[in-house]
Amino acid sequence: MDDMTRPRERDRTITVVSLVLTLVAVGAYVTFGNSPLSTQVRSLLGVEDRVMPPVEAGATGAHAFLNTQPGSNRPVGFSPCRVIPYVVNPEQAPDDWQRYVEEAVGEVSQRTGLRFDDRGTTEDRDFDDRGTGGGDPEPVLIGWADEDEVGELADDVAGLGGPTMAQLGNHRAYVTGSVILDSDTTDRLERARDGDELQVALLLHELGHLVGLDHVDDTGELMYPNGVTRAGYGPGDVEGLAALGAIPCR
Repeated sequence: MDDMTRPRERDRTITVVSLVLTLVAVGAYVTFGNSPLSTQVRSLLGVEDRVMPPVEAGATGAHAFLNTQPGSNRPVGFSPCRVIPYVVNPEQAPDDWQRYVEEAVGEVSQRTGLRFDDRGTTEDRDFDDRGTGGGDPEPVLIGWADEDEVGELADDVAGLGGPTMAQLGNHRAYVTGSVILDSDTTDRLERARDGDELQVALLLHELGHLVGLDHVDDTGELMYPNGVTRAGYGPGDVEGLAALGAIPCR
């Protein structure tokens, strides 16, 4: 079996609101050769009908994708023909974490036409290794941590998020991923005015990275990295999310 895993790559940015929020994209890449595992990956890439219908964006604006298919500008995303399972590790989470996660995941599902499957809570804290390990990928992991546990949360970084990508031949697809929120930041947000909206905005930004959105240099979008200028997705974010959910099943 000829398969190779490259270290997870992280782009790091700093965002300032009334308190500091940093929203970060994460990329991870797994390449599979010709092997029994490749058959599993083909299944993961999706060969059935869509789970949910595609979404009409109804808006246009600045957006960018973490990755595109080789030799094209078509975005890489999760297969719309497969449900995306996720689990939550609530250690160090804010009191209303369940409401925040449900609201943010529901918003991403509505904007993409991708269906997420809540698999409940977990004690798993392996945020980096969500790959196949010779079998099915682990569910997407959402959790909270501090810089002592996850060093990349140092220096006012408030979140890390992104997908794990499988490549079979010339086709790429996301198969899992993780979102890590800085517990010190979310603790401060619990005491802040409009803290609930900012908790959800932080999750929306990181979940945007999870499904394939990159940062954009437009203050009118939630995926703008250097200042949270809105509580929800902007028109370009909405257009990009719809495109990510409209990719063909493979």
